[in-house]
Amino acid sequence: MAAASSYVISYHAIRKLIGVLGLLLPFLCWGVNSIVNALDILNDGRFVDLSQSAAYVPGSGLKSSISHFYYTASGPIFTGILTTVSVFLFCYKGYPVQKNKDVWYWLTDNRVATFAAICALGIVALPTGSEEKITDNIHIYTASAGAGRIHLTFAALFFLAMAVFCIINFRRHPDEKKKLKTDREGKLYLVCGWGMIASLIILAVYSFSSLHTTACMPYYFVYLMETVMLIFFAIAWLVKGRTIPALNKDETETSG
Repeated sequence: MAAASSYVISYHAIRKLIGVLGLLLPFLCWGVNSIVNALDILNDGRFVDLSQSAAYVPGSGLKSSISHFYYTASGPIFTGILTTVSVFLFCYKGYPVQKNKDVWYWLTDNRVATFAAICALGIVALPTGSEEKITDNIHIYTASAGAGRIHLTFAALFFLAMAVFCIINFRRHPDEKKKLKTDREGKLYLVCGWGMIASLIILAVYSFSSLHTTACMPYYFVYLMETVMLIFFAIAWLVKGRTIPALNKDETETSG
């Protein structure tokens, strides 16, 4: 019994960490970059060897998307959090699913988590491109338009994988003979999953239409929608990890 309990607790811990990291990502990137730029730290001789460094031109603390923080002083936070989430997802094996009892048996926790982990690494390996010059760029390059499109594809697939987790994997019932959970917790996962999908659709419409060139749309609209998706993502993983209390009095550990 002790071994089984430790096994369950370890999965709770992984879920909590994934949820917390996802929630912190947009705010840490914005906050750290804003502080570095406001204090002009990268032009301060107390922290930087100015004789071996190019002049740093502080820009806006908030970027047009979370991915654009890759080039800023928040770059290590961006890559570090995504790489850590990827490692946790590679380690997340979940629970076995019986083929004759689950119509979605092929969408195992291990498969969906591994796919999402690969996408997260793809986001890091191929950074986003930028139509505008990033003045506060700590790198010596900006990714090409082609690399940027691959980056966006990985990002969209990552959120789709997380939506699948919410809509299917997290809603599997303790009794696999029954259908997916439709209680309050099951409905919350549905809201989170479809919320991410709806946000992706909104972003697609925004990106492939003239809306992104319209002056009435804030330049940080993509950042805003990505933050909304990460909040949905974090809520689902924190509820599943029991950081946010279970929504059902008779809650028991389920697959996913």
